Amino acid sequence: MDAQRGIARRMVIGIPPDGLSPVWERDFAQFPPAGAILFARDFRDLEHARTLIARLRELARPRRLFVALDEEGGWVSQLAGHLVVPPNAATLARVADAETIAWIAGVTARRLRAVGFDWDYAPVADVHSEPDNPVIGPRAWGTEPAEVASNVGAWLEGFRGSGVAACLKHAPGHGDTRVDSHLALPVCDVGEATLESREFAPFRAHPGADSQMTAHVLYPALDPGVPATFSRAIVQGVLRERLGFQGVVITDALEMQGAAAGRTPAEAGLAALNAGCDLLLYAHWNEAVRRARYSLAEDVVEGRVNRVLFDATRPRLATFDGAHAEPGLVALAVPLESLTPPDWESRLAGLIGRALRVEGAAPGASAGGWHVISEPEWKHGPTFADSLRAAGIPDGGAAPAVDVTAVASRVPLTTERLAELRAQAKSRPTVLVGLQNDRFLDQVPEALLRLSAADCTPLTRRVVAERLAALRAGSTTA
Repeated sequence: MDAQRGIARRMVIGIPPDGLSPVWERDFAQFPPAGAILFARDFRDLEHARTLIARLRELARPRRLFVALDEEGGWVSQLAGHLVVPPNAATLARVADAETIAWIAGVTARRLRAVGFDWDYAPVADVHSEPDNPVIGPRAWGTEPAEVASNVGAWLEGFRGSGVAACLKHAPGHGDTRVDSHLALPVCDVGEATLESREFAPFRAHPGADSQMTAHVLYPALDPGVPATFSRAIVQGVLRERLGFQGVVITDALEMQGAAAGRTPAEAGLAALNAGCDLLLYAHWNEAVRRARYSLAEDVVEGRVNRVLFDATRPRLATFDGAHAEPGLVALAVPLESLTPPDWESRLAGLIGRALRVEGAAPGASAGGWHVISEPEWKHGPTFADSLRAAGIPDGGAAPAVDVTAVASRVPLTTERLAELRAQAKSRPTVLVGLQNDRFLDQVPEALLRLSAADCTPLTRRVVAERLAALRAGSTTA
């Protein structure tokens, strides 16, 4: 029983997909974890999130419970649909200075604390060095180490003093991979000198960050055959010793196939603890996670957990706890409608507008209407076709002057899809709009006009539509 409680304090867990049942609540109260992670799927609105977080904390008492989420803005946001959130980091990095990034981060942190969160798994500190990276891409703060380190530092400055902990991810660097670690184990197959000068640089620049999240990535130059999350040579030898990080190290979600393939949840947890990770993240609660807690408790009792590393975590967690007080009644009484500054949307729209990259020319309004022949389904906000109409571009219907294709994929387009787009652009006047990984735009030079936004939030879609309308009207140039 005591060993299970001790292991629970090294876990951050998700909540059941069908909500909190009496059975689950009893288990949670008996074995309170170090933290819980919430996703947009877990709450209907922000008031519900407040209520849910309060209930989780009530169940955990007298233990302190950190309540975390992934709130990067852009593609990775749990607040989207409830609030206007900032665009992807790549969009901001094109135009925003350090002061502006810190302001955006500060607004984000205050929002989170008012809802009840006290740990954000952001910012991404990966260098976007591989254009075909399917999971990092526009989430990264740049393509050069110094640029990323500077922008990450500005984000951390915005969080400083807010009471909400930040987390650099994915250590020691996930930017130079071509595989999504949610689906399989990526390999960063570059030499140690490149890792030192590129991947490590943003993490080395911020040794005082609150926390770091490990990458489920293989680095043959550092530890052949062992993913970073399970590698003592990386967690201890690189993160702690070479990069000087002494804060809390948490794993990325251990359900991801980069970690889970060939391992049970308990086996993954044991390997991460013995690598020196402080906390284990299980983002999806199920019976296997409960059994993992029991198995890991047995591992502690039977001596299969490295006690030196395990015990070294305790003072780090105490420091982490002491630096981030649980949100109190004053913070939680802040009216939710006050969480957005009056100039928030206009300033973000201005940044997005300056960040847009346009190549080519649009036919004038006299040529006729445009028709969106392809766009994704959106979780929030109007369709892109509706945004174009709202901006003043009429739908050309069955005989449009221009075909419009909007792409919002982090995954690089297949050869077949690129061939389809090139054929389309050769046969018809075509506008291509890139709303995530925009590498494909350079691969379809036949398009009449190509616009890169690197973000697909509703605000960005509106700004893109307004820019296209202005280009069509001839009131602006590419």
